[in-house]
Amino acid sequence: MQPYFPNNPALTYSARFVLLALVYAGVAWLSLTFLPAGTSGASLVWPVSAIGLAGLLFWGLNLWPALTLGLFVVLASQGFAPPVAAGVAVGNTIEALIGAYILMRVGFHPIMSRLRDTLGLILAAIVSSFVSALIIATAAAVVYGPFFNIELLTGLWIGHTVSLLSFGPFVLRWGYRPLFRKTWQEVLEGIAVFGLIFVLVFFLFWTPHGSLGRISLIYILILPLIWASLRTGPRGVGLALFMLATVGISGILWGYGPVDASQPGALFGVQTLIGTLSLIFLLFTSITEERKEAVIALEGHVGQLENALEKISSEDRAKSEFIAILAHELRNPLSPVLSGLEILKTRETVADEVRDVHRMMGAHLNTLARLLDDLLDITRISQNKFTLKKEATTLQNILGRSFEMAEPYLTSRKHSFTKDIPPQDIWIDADPVRLSQVFVNLLNNAAKYTPEGGAIHLMARLEGKEAVVRVRDNGQGIPSSRLRTIFEPFAGGGATGVQAGLHIGLSLARRMAELHEGTIEAHSGGVDEGSEFVVRLPLPAVAPKPAQEPKPESRTRFSKDTVQEHAGTAGPMSVMVVDDNEAAAQMLATLLTHNGHSVTIAHTGLAALEEAQKSRPQVALLDIGLPDIDGYEVGRRLRAQMGGDISLVALTGYGQDEDRQKAKDAGFEDHLVKPVSIVDVERTLASLKKA
Repeated sequence: MQPYFPNNPALTYSARFVLLALVYAGVAWLSLTFLPAGTSGASLVWPVSAIGLAGLLFWGLNLWPALTLGLFVVLASQGFAPPVAAGVAVGNTIEALIGAYILMRVGFHPIMSRLRDTLGLILAAIVSSFVSALIIATAAAVVYGPFFNIELLTGLWIGHTVSLLSFGPFVLRWGYRPLFRKTWQEVLEGIAVFGLIFVLVFFLFWTPHGSLGRISLIYILILPLIWASLRTGPRGVGLALFMLATVGISGILWGYGPVDASQPGALFGVQTLIGTLSLIFLLFTSITEERKEAVIALEGHVGQLENALEKISSEDRAKSEFIAILAHELRNPLSPVLSGLEILKTRETVADEVRDVHRMMGAHLNTLARLLDDLLDITRISQNKFTLKKEATTLQNILGRSFEMAEPYLTSRKHSFTKDIPPQDIWIDADPVRLSQVFVNLLNNAAKYTPEGGAIHLMARLEGKEAVVRVRDNGQGIPSSRLRTIFEPFAGGGATGVQAGLHIGLSLARRMAELHEGTIEAHSGGVDEGSEFVVRLPLPAVAPKPAQEPKPESRTRFSKDTVQEHAGTAGPMSVMVVDDNEAAAQMLATLLTHNGHSVTIAHTGLAALEEAQKSRPQVALLDIGLPDIDGYEVGRRLRAQMGGDISLVALTGYGQDEDRQKAKDAGFEDHLVKPVSIVDVERTLASLKKA
């Protein structure tokens, strides 16, 4: 077995052999001075045990002959009979071998910062010292006879065990890493604590003043030992126990302390005291150090977790910003396409087949715009930036609005649609706009996954304290394996055939329902068996008071109504269109001109300010992402330039709540998100004219 710590590997085996034999012999000679006169021959403490254990542990078990030779020479020179000297040398050597072997097997580390290290040392001390004591006592019985000396066996066992526990930590810890760095504050603290320990031990064992009043200094000594354990760790505790053993034992033998070494049982009591204190503070220190290591590791894991969370949060923010920018960039080119379709709609001479293509393009354009809105809403919900604007409303009102928004797509798919809604009002506390999204997405989902000419049925009922809405279709159905993930965003990615898709609408529907403290479920008999989605919403505990219905949010970009039906709704107005997308500005200007308005165009913020100075428009439709100065700043300057003579409307691809708030703070009266229908523009102009 390899040595645990082959210190100074440049030394040859011979050099290590000689060095260990000399050190071991020298310590053995000093240890003999701790043999009290008139006793059975057992030492009060035996420091040589710690040296032998450390030597074999650090430099290798194959150096055991050095221990035997060194101790035998010393004992023989001190007048021990050769058989006894040999027995003592062999016993101590086997003690070191067994102790080192046990420590290696338990994975002992000389730093002794783990409880397993301390327990391993205790086990090694008890087992190895008993074997050594048994060998030595047997050798003494053979030489001196005629009986086996139990008192000698016990004294040797306790003395060697206490020695390994009191001297061992000091020799192992300081021998493994003798050098250290401390701040001057730590040095002063060390001088204070170890100076106090030395003074207390000195008074306790070297002088007759072993108590303070009626309180023994032993109890006071516990306090600096605890201090050393908590503040200096295993290194400091090893030094404290070394001081306790050396100063204490030497005081008993040569001092004037209260303990008389010649009294029966006195040495056993001192050994018990030193051994007990060694056990207590070795265990206490290792537990404390292990706890410190656990706290440090926990703090490290917490730090890593915080860094990971920060990274995830940063990536999430970057992803959200990317999605917002992507939505803005996609909405900008959609605006001229929508305006172009609406211009075509004004042409009465367009052939029927062109009208069909026009209707199809409008439906798909509306779907694309809705997907962008849903994607942004999911992002905001995942970042906890989404809030509902609840009010008292009826379920009938929300379902009616949802059907109106979904009808163009249902019609384009040639589905038959039936609804079964109770005539009596079902009052709920909800955000009308957001809850409408739930049912619009369910209706659009049913229309999408039902072959053309299918049947879709919507039913609403009161069931106990819940309002329950069911959307049923006879379409493709849902495989049982997909029912559990049908509401997960992007769960359909990579799928083919049945229920392929990103499932953004369904995911948003579930989250919106949950924000309303409701639930949504999906049921299906399998492929080609149709599907049913069930939304359950809690009824308010107190019947809510009706509130004025809010203005519908522009989520259906391409209305089924004709542009002519809304033409002139606002009456002729002077309008300035500001957009760096020249095609979008020109198309919207053409539609506004067709409706009888006077229109001017600008493509930059500075150009808009100059144009407003000349034409004095009543309304400015401002894009926000202008190339020179942003639309918010343009709005503030126009307000300062024209005061209340101009109304400001943001017409932008940025459609999140914070964007609407920025527009409001900048003095805008309204905020329209691209692509926007001329119907919504006319509605806004009409509201501004009335105001």
